[in-house]
Amino acid sequence: MTNIFNNRSEIILLVAFILVNILMYAFSYGDDAALRAGADSGQYLRPARSLVDYGTFTMNPPGWTPEMSASQPFTFGTPLYSILLALPYLLFAQTIKFYITVIIIQCCLLYFIGWLSRHFLPFFNSRRSILIHALVIFNPNSITTAHLIQSETLFTLFVVTSLLFLFKYIKYGGITNLIFIGISAGLLTLTRPAGLYLVYMIPVIIITIKFFQFFQNKSIKKNYRQIFFSNFHFLIPVIVAFLVMSPWYARNYINTNELYLTSESGAYIKDNYTTLIHRGRTGLTQQEAFNISDREQLKYFKDNGVDDFCYSDNSIELARDQRCSQYVFDAVLNGILHESFKTHARALFHSWGVLYFSGGASNFRNYIGLEGSSLLVDFQKNEFHGFDSIIKLIKKMEIGYLIIFLIFTSFALISRALGLVGFYRLLRNSEKFPYLIAIIGVLAIFTAMYLYLGQSRFRVPLEPILTLMTILAFTSKKQG
Repeated sequence: MTNIFNNRSEIILLVAFILVNILMYAFSYGDDAALRAGADSGQYLRPARSLVDYGTFTMNPPGWTPEMSASQPFTFGTPLYSILLALPYLLFAQTIKFYITVIIIQCCLLYFIGWLSRHFLPFFNSRRSILIHALVIFNPNSITTAHLIQSETLFTLFVVTSLLFLFKYIKYGGITNLIFIGISAGLLTLTRPAGLYLVYMIPVIIITIKFFQFFQNKSIKKNYRQIFFSNFHFLIPVIVAFLVMSPWYARNYINTNELYLTSESGAYIKDNYTTLIHRGRTGLTQQEAFNISDREQLKYFKDNGVDDFCYSDNSIELARDQRCSQYVFDAVLNGILHESFKTHARALFHSWGVLYFSGGASNFRNYIGLEGSSLLVDFQKNEFHGFDSIIKLIKKMEIGYLIIFLIFTSFALISRALGLVGFYRLLRNSEKFPYLIAIIGVLAIFTAMYLYLGQSRFRVPLEPILTLMTILAFTSKKQG
């Protein structure tokens, strides 16, 4: 009887997922809504088209009519998501079939991620497999992102596999699990450069867990040399990850005679600095924050004799150029370090609040074509006055957008509240503490990495982990 019930639940879950996605696509506002509503979609699609049309990763090959800038190699990102997009583009070009295929692929990935998330539960003696699967795949933030040309869904897959193999290593040990951690982390980084932070964090997590287990279990002290030697196993995931990433390093070296993963560091930290000024200081518009950032950068360049090539009216483009990226990074970092503590605290409070508690309603609104996109644009550009600005934004929303906002935000708030309960229960169970160390390590590194740029879509790769914490709120002390 239990098997019949489980099979029926599985069928209902799958059918419901298919129907919801069909309805979402049916109500999307155009054939190319996946492209137009996706943030930074051109950054991934243009190299994919270039790969198919010219056999090379570039942002604007010579054969194209210039749309963004002069022809340049694609160096400010990593290639895996563009390769994924290249497959349907090869078959259908940029037609409606291409967009439908991308959505189907990403929805299948999301469903698979939900299935993989079930495998976290045995480590906590929980059996709520249908519930975690459903919460992962019907998460408004995640399911909306699966309909957009954005790398978050593929990135989520490798975050989940990295953590899952880390859990297996905690419980079973073994070199094989370490190798798979490295493969997953390497593919994660090839999807988005942010994955490199996890590559560096994995050794810290493993060493912390090893020392916790060492001090927790006194009997292990008899094998102190073996434990100390095994701590060097943390090098295995790092080595494997860099082997996986090495073709992209080699490709960049061949193209530019410099060995690096991406040239994005300058642009990324510049975005952080601009947002720090805008959200951290008071009474400044976004454009005024841009102007301050550019002025500080120019001053640093002049004071330090930076090459004239890096002086440009297009500060974003030069920040992404490998010849200038490090100079921009140094200049902006200098500016960040000179901001007041109060400015940092205010900006981080806003960023991390948005990262963990926003619902992702704006992406869904853009995808189905509801009015109100200008509201968010104005909100981002105008002076920021904390909760007063947020309340004014909500008051200006049309009724349809407001309903979506309330539903999506309520889902996030309730999930976070239950997640705190799950965190507390896990904290009280010393036997499961190594898994908690792994969870905290992954969440902490990505939270710190997003710094002042917190957005709901950046939380998508963390949703399965946060959902696990929510599920653990329903796990009894006996189970956990």
